[in-house]
Amino acid sequence: MKDAVALLIGHGSKLDIQKKMIERLAESVKSRKIFAEVFYAFMNVNKPTIRDAMTDIVRKGYRKVIAIPVFLSEGVHTTEDIPKELGLKNGQREGVVEFDGVEVKILYARTIGYDDRIAEILVERGKEAVENSKEFFR
Repeated sequence: MKDAVALLIGHGSKLDIQKKMIERLAESVKSRKIFAEVFYAFMNVNKPTIRDAMTDIVRKGYRKVIAIPVFLSEGVHTTEDIPKELGLKNGQREGVVEFDGVEVKILYARTIGYDDRIAEILVERGKEAVENSKEFFR
């Protein structure tokens, strides 16, 4: 995968913390040195947009993109909006699309989906909430 880049795609939010989380995830993925480079983009509100990120990717000479939605489950954004922004036809998970006159191979990954590791995080967050509560068990 050294000739392919990862494009993490978040929802976007007026709250800056959501953008910072996607940026941190991109840095963490990048540190694993699996992909040639790691980019990020947002569906709504924040920049860069998916189109902006794809333009940057193409200008840097990359022609293979693994688009990874940072969404817990499938929904309208992940099944319709994001593929459309990537230039994929309805229902496609991969294809060759044109950005700025250049053909780019796109591979669209699944959402995070169900994973026992998420359940472990949820349990941890519940325990933290109890530990930090001053009133809950009084």
